[in-house]
Amino acid sequence: MLKNARKQKILELVDRTGYVTLEMLSQVLATSESTIRRDLTELDKSQKLRRLHGGAESLSHLRYEEDVAEKSVKNVQHKLRIAQKAVSKLKHDDVIFMDAGTTVAMMTEFLIDFDNLTVVTNSVHTASALMDKKIKTIIIGGAVKPTTDAVTGNFAVQQLMSFNFNKAFIGANGISRDGGITTPDEEEATVKRVVLGQSKEKFILADSSKLGKIYFAKFAEFDKSIDIITEEINDLHSNT
Repeated sequence: MLKNARKQKILELVDRTGYVTLEMLSQVLATSESTIRRDLTELDKSQKLRRLHGGAESLSHLRYEEDVAEKSVKNVQHKLRIAQKAVSKLKHDDVIFMDAGTTVAMMTEFLIDFDNLTVVTNSVHTASALMDKKIKTIIIGGAVKPTTDAVTGNFAVQQLMSFNFNKAFIGANGISRDGGITTPDEEEATVKRVVLGQSKEKFILADSSKLGKIYFAKFAEFDKSIDIITEEINDLHSNT
């Protein structure tokens, strides 16, 4: 298959499925993975798709979301730096909310120095990590989304509306001046939106790969009422 025809076929597959792997493309196109890698790199540079480790995703697939295992191994050092910045916002006796974002989850590594801290979360994974560290933990009940370990649904929302938080730490898939702060799943977006409304101080934790991205469900506007924490030094509100 000629190079241009192969690239067109790759784009068709990415647009149809939202995400493709090197192995899948190699089999479908009967082409070596090294050749596919070069094609994906060129398509990424021309902004036709987004190159990922082991594959690629569509730039227009607003509902595509990696599972928690995939997210947990990406940009780890950046996420740790963001988590440390977030923890620096805490005080003793705070009551905080931590959502199911993988960057937010990394805050658990740095929480042991705070007295009488209470953490409310909708993340099964984060709740377990907090309990291991003997941190007072309240987990929201409801339906668990398998790909992200996030508890969502009406029951979760009803519980959250009865709480108030000093601070909320929320993950995001996309941050854009025009599109706002977004995530692929509307039920997770609802939880995030409610939590932000119940919190005195609001923090979005996202590494710089999320900047400029727009996903299906908007849960917050891009404005100065929310503090966006990334690994970048500069103020996002003046640069995104």
